[in-house]
Amino acid sequence: MIIMMSEKRVKGLAKRLRKVLRDLGVEFKHYACVELAARLCGFRDWRHFLSRDLEAPLSLLDEELSEEEFAARDAFQMAVLQAAGLGAVARELLDRANPTGSWATHATQEPFGESLAGNDPV
Repeated sequence: MIIMMSEKRVKGLAKRLRKVLRDLGVEFKHYACVELAARLCGFRDWRHFLSRDLEAPLSLLDEELSEEEFAARDAFQMAVLQAAGLGAVARELLDRANPTGSWATHATQEPFGESLAGNDPV
């Protein structure tokens, strides 16, 4: 599963992941969070993300998916976190970092701006 997001959004996700992990008592280096953010979007690593097709349309946010599509994306992201050794905090991390959802609707973090279309914050 590949989830197309802007570089700015993935970098923001990496920062949120690191903050939430720290809040949960788990230390991850910044670059490890960047790599994890890329993997949560379906890429092998950060370099693979950077080589993505920049002309490809951005993926829909979680809120814009059908229940089945959301469930599949959620299961995929949970599996990524499990594989990264974060099984004990995976659900909490996914819910609080909200990797592919609207930042504006998530109360546990500061808003980064409203989304006009796709997943690129303004």
